[in-house]
Amino acid sequence: MRTNKYLIEALLFSSYVLFGMSWAGGSAFIPQIMRELGVHDLAAGSHISNAVAAAKLLGTFVAAGILSRLLAKKAVALAMALMALGALTPFVHSYPWLLLVRFLMGLGGALVIVYFSPVVMQWFAPSERPFVNGLNSVAFNIGAAAILFGLPAMLGWFHDWQTTLLAVSLGSVLCLALWLVFGADGAAEAKPADSGPRHTLGQGLKERFNWLLAFTYSGTLSFYVILFSFYQNAGIQQAKYVVLAGLAGTVAGIWLARRMTRRLTLLRLSGLLQLLAVIGLHAQVWGWSDDAGLVTASALAAGFFIFLPITSLVTLAQEQPGMTPDKAAVTFSLFWFLSYLLATVAPYLFGKLVDLRDGDYGLAMAFATLLSSTFLLGSLLMRETREPAARQAAQGA
Repeated sequence: MRTNKYLIEALLFSSYVLFGMSWAGGSAFIPQIMRELGVHDLAAGSHISNAVAAAKLLGTFVAAGILSRLLAKKAVALAMALMALGALTPFVHSYPWLLLVRFLMGLGGALVIVYFSPVVMQWFAPSERPFVNGLNSVAFNIGAAAILFGLPAMLGWFHDWQTTLLAVSLGSVLCLALWLVFGADGAAEAKPADSGPRHTLGQGLKERFNWLLAFTYSGTLSFYVILFSFYQNAGIQQAKYVVLAGLAGTVAGIWLARRMTRRLTLLRLSGLLQLLAVIGLHAQVWGWSDDAGLVTASALAAGFFIFLPITSLVTLAQEQPGMTPDKAAVTFSLFWFLSYLLATVAPYLFGKLVDLRDGDYGLAMAFATLLSSTFLLGSLLMRETREPAARQAAQGA
């Protein structure tokens, strides 16, 4: 059977959209889950989301090794099977068991997010990669937006949080079944001997670029996870517009990535504007302004400028000298591992700051603002090292 690369991409993309729905759904239902399971403090409640983020530490760290041993079809099948375990969520009535299910689901999500880049490099030409990278970068956002904006309708259909999350997870089961039929390994994976020895995590840890790449995104990712987990409960209803504007930011980011040969200009400008937008998002909580319109505009700007540079960030990594699908797996394994290391700790610290101040979110949101500054700082430390040949290839076709 001849495999269609667009079908490969569609299944990967859909599986991560559904994962985003499941993660965001679990976060949206934190108050109900806490009441039903007898959990009373916000820091502990944060583990419902944090279990997924914590799983990504393990998953992203081992993803490259799993891919090199199993190759893409089996490795992605394993990831999708773990994500499908979210279907057990409605049948769990113990908080520790709920966290375990969420952990395993997050482990699957961690594997898929690492596999995006090497699979894209295997199946798509350089001129096609900015579009596919951008599409993959917004998959989680689309899933989250579907929950944040469609939750009332979904609750009308399914009546409670348990059935709603079950329905989403059954979509993940369908993706797994289709992947087992239509999934395939990349052509280059069939001949590992031709490409020399495998690139290892140890080698990746010695590369300065990998550390800067992870540092740049880690704070923004942490802010985004915190936004999901707490901002609606903190009274910032406009937080959902961050997710919505992210869709527009991704579309614009794809367009710019296909036309700009220098990536860092866009990264630096976006880093500055997203930081300013996050400050505006907190204006009411800090008592700086009573203008709800300012907060709404800031939420839209934050979402737009958080996602605008992501396509260019991923493409910049793929354009590094000597980059191969094997090396990309290591680079993005470390990228996501180090990013989620901070994103796992940050929500707990945020919740703890709220608890220590008896429900006052002011200091916690100052902490979230500090986290969001890493994109600007990291991009300022990077150097433009794109290969001329890669630039010409991207401009052609």
